[in-house]
Amino acid sequence: MLDANRRLDANRRPRPNFRSSVQAWLAKRAFCTRRAANVAGVFASVIATITVAHHASVAQQSAPPSLDKLFRADDITILADVKHGVRERIAFYSSPELFSAMRRAGVKHVAIEMPRVLGRQANGIDTEADVEAFAQDIVRSGRWHFLDPDNRGEESEKTQHRVATALGRQVLLSKQHGIKAIFYDFNNPLGNFHTYNDPVYRCLAHLGNVAWVRYGLDSKVTKDERDAAIMRERLSHDDELAAYVAEEVNANGGGKLVVIPGYAHAAIQGGIADRLAERLSARATTVAVLKDVAEGKAFHTFLWEQSRLLSINLSRPPQYYYSIAAEETWAEEAPGRYAALDGSRNYATPAVCHQFAHRD
Repeated sequence: MLDANRRLDANRRPRPNFRSSVQAWLAKRAFCTRRAANVAGVFASVIATITVAHHASVAQQSAPPSLDKLFRADDITILADVKHGVRERIAFYSSPELFSAMRRAGVKHVAIEMPRVLGRQANGIDTEADVEAFAQDIVRSGRWHFLDPDNRGEESEKTQHRVATALGRQVLLSKQHGIKAIFYDFNNPLGNFHTYNDPVYRCLAHLGNVAWVRYGLDSKVTKDERDAAIMRERLSHDDELAAYVAEEVNANGGGKLVVIPGYAHAAIQGGIADRLAERLSARATTVAVLKDVAEGKAFHTFLWEQSRLLSINLSRPPQYYYSIAAEETWAEEAPGRYAALDGSRNYATPAVCHQFAHRD
């Protein structure tokens, strides 16, 4: 009887409402979905913040330093002139902005590729009027010949005046910013060398005027061959230039140095950049100074041509490039491409020089 009543009570229990159960389940699922979405949103926000911060940190670490930072980072900075005579670079090297940047970074010396005899004359410059007088003296002397490779049709006197004015202004700006100017170049294109390192140059130096006329050497030794021999000989004496600069730096209290040489002097092994780093026991950073990005794109081709023309090795890339127009620096991203710029293997000896060139 008791069991029967229990069964009866069980049958009388209210059955669950199916619709209510489904609604409750859907409500619970919606709540969980919203909660999961909130958690996912917070997580995604955190990840995005971390990612942005990481990328910003990487970008900050990998971004090329400005010229100011380069001057501060190293004791020797080489601002290499990739092509002498180009007006944009002439203006940059003699600009108040450049010398202000050097002063802010604590640069104490600037070594200028100016013949020392001109440097002694330029030391008397104290005003803009002195700069103009200095430039006029150079033009009148007719001894110095400067070219603008990008404007070869320009009147020579204009080019001479532009370059001479820039040299004088570098001296004036150095004095105004408390930077010691060092004029380190030889006094003439041939350098008055006491020893000859390049065999072709040694040959040509020993051939007198009579020999040139007697054997008609003007038609047998080309101007390009003579110019290449002169350039190789000049490059081979970079340690003499570095010794002079280092002596001036040490005699005037040491400190940070900026050098403004032709690019080849900085790029070749054993050039002025290497020699200064060795003599001053400091790291030298080379910056190839370009007038704009377009010149930068053509730079590799230009160096390939120069390496073949001069038979020199330009396979060492600069650490950085600087665009004057864009006012920005960037690092070399594919240094391996410079391996093709070794033209020293193309060395050729004019027939008339074989005896001299191969003599110990």
